[in-house]
Amino acid sequence: MGAYIINIPDSVDRVIYINVNPMNGKTYTASYSIENLTPYTEPDLEQVRKEGYEKGWKEAEDHYFDGYSNGYDAGLDDAWKAARKIANMPYNEEEKAFGSGGWAFIEKHTASEAIEKIRQYEQEKDAEIKVGDEVIPHHITADSTPVIVTRKWKDDYNQDAIHTIGYDGRTNCFLEEHVKKTGRHFEIAEVLEKMREESNG
Repeated sequence: MGAYIINIPDSVDRVIYINVNPMNGKTYTASYSIENLTPYTEPDLEQVRKEGYEKGWKEAEDHYFDGYSNGYDAGLDDAWKAARKIANMPYNEEEKAFGSGGWAFIEKHTASEAIEKIRQYEQEKDAEIKVGDEVIPHHITADSTPVIVTRKWKDDYNQDAIHTIGYDGRTNCFLEEHVKKTGRHFEIAEVLEKMREESNG
């Protein structure tokens, strides 16, 4: 079905049409007086284009300023969070993250660079193995039993190594590159430090 434009001569008084009843398929006729029909009026295309342009521009303008404002606020929030993290960093941690401590990073890095360096640094810290982490020695067998890290040290070849204790009480040592973190952590560092202090006292 579609819309059709029919030119009706001025001498025609009524229009008769044939329709099909969709319920029973029967046809029937009906008629309309010309006076009851709505004449077709050619649209003002120039006005339609103008109204469409103005409406589209207004919507785009509203969205632009909303998006700009939201993005600006989000950027300020990210920069302020980064500033708080930097302010709470020990000097040596700043050196690890930025290559220098103190306020020198402000002169050397933009806000975006500082945020990215903090993100990289935090990722590296999350990946770093710490005392109390549960790890799995993946170089032995695929189903190795998890163990807990009790000490970190450097071996004779200056490689990062760890001492561990298993859930059966047995101890062992591995290179860090031969284990992977499970994501679980146990607060044993303070206990071990206290034991060392007491044994030395």
